[in-house]
Formats: sequence, structure tokens, C-alpha cells
Amino acid sequence: MSVSFTRRSTRLELLSARALPQQKVIVITDKLGFEPNANKVTTSWLSEQYGDKAITTGVTHLNESSKYLLLILSQLERRFEPRQIFHYIAQCKKDATVEHVFVWIVEQKLQEPFLRPYLEHMADSVITFEDRQHLSLLVKKNTGAVTHKYYEFDPLKDSITVVEAKRAAATKAATVSMEENPPPNPASLGTFKIDLKDEEVAAKNALTLPFEFFKTLPEGGKILYHPDAEDDLDEEDPDDDLLI
Repeated sequence: MSVSFTRRSTRLELLSARALPQQKVIVITDKLGFEPNANKVTTSWLSEQYGDKAITTGVTHLNESSKYLLLILSQLERRFEPRQIFHYIAQCKKDATVEHVFVWIVEQKLQEPFLRPYLEHMADSVITFEDRQHLSLLVKKNTGAVTHKYYEFDPLKDSITVVEAKRAAATKAATVSMEENPPPNPASLGTFKIDLKDEEVAAKNALTLPFEFFKTLPEGGKILYHPDAEDDLDEEDPDDDLLI
């Protein structure tokens, strides 16, 4: 099922201005294959916010300490246990000298699928490159509030500028499809017809059954029984008299 986006604004903003300020752990979920340029992308975000001298330090041993750190998960997962990676990130969150920790994730390369949701849970911001024109940004604020917005961007530009967009609900397409193709009438299916002709209805109404409802009385209803010629009425064992 395809997902469509529509612009909600025409105002251009730097993605770094939306994702970085006051956010320590920033997870990037990459569905496009930007990983080879992860260092270049994150360094450009730092330059936009803090100047050209701000650069990332790549993490390879889980013992690095720097103001700006970059973890490429597909590389670290081959060398370390998940608990070691989680512990390192947790320590960085407590370290006042660390300002930003970028965690770059390519889901297709993960050996353990649970890593992505766990790290996104630890993150303060989550950037997800949905396709080559759209991304989503989830930001957890210190107040406990969470914002989740979608943006349109141009991957060919050096700086990633975004315009807020609205993502169409995935259920709309299914709803429209159901409206365009209403369910068939059961009576029209199959090789037999369940409707009765006029003479069949008249014969049905004229049919007298052995049991008929008489009328409602204050003490309750009554049932009249019209015996057939074949009925064997026996006062001693009346249950055997009714052949139903």
C-alpha cells in the first residue's frame, strides 16, 4: 500500500535545527543507504549549529569520549554484544562532557532486529529517512511531551532543509477501495434463487402447521395442537405421540 505526503507549509528549516538542540542521543534510521556518508552528514549538522570546528568522532571500541560521537551500528554489532552497546550509550547519556551521540542504523544490516526499537527507545530524537524525498522526526522533550512530524527534503543539497508535510493515513486507500467496490448481494450469488414467487408466498401463508399461536392472555400464551390422522394419542405416555 503506497503512502502519500502533502505539504503543510512552505517554510524551509534546517533539519539540524529541529533535531539537535537539547537532544543528546540522536538515532538515525536509514532506509536509503546513506550510511557511507554518515560522518559527512552528521558533521554538516554540527557545522550548521556550532560552526566549522565541530566534528564527530567515530566510535570503534566503545571507550571513546568526545563532545560529538558517531556510532555506526552495522559495524559495532559485529564486534560487540548488544548489552555492551546499550551500556556505552547509557554511560554517554550520563557524561556531561558528551553533547551529542549519533547512532546510525541501517535496519537491513542488523543481525538482531530488536536493536532498532530498543535504541529508538533510548534516543532523545529519532530521524527516519522514509524515502528519497521524505523523512520523519520524533522528538522527546524534557517535559515528557513527544512530537512526531513528517517532512519533505531534497537529498541532492549539501544542507538538509525540510518542509513540514502531512502523511496520508494508510487506511484511507482501503476505505476508498471498499466504497468503490461494494460487497455483492448474497441473493445474487450461486445458481439458486432464494426469493419466492407470488404463488409460492400464497401457498406458504395458507399452510397450517400442527402448532399455532393462539393469543396472548394475562396468564400467558396458549398453544393449540391439531392432531393428524397418523398421531397415536396415548394418555399414559404423551411424549411418544408427537412425531416431530
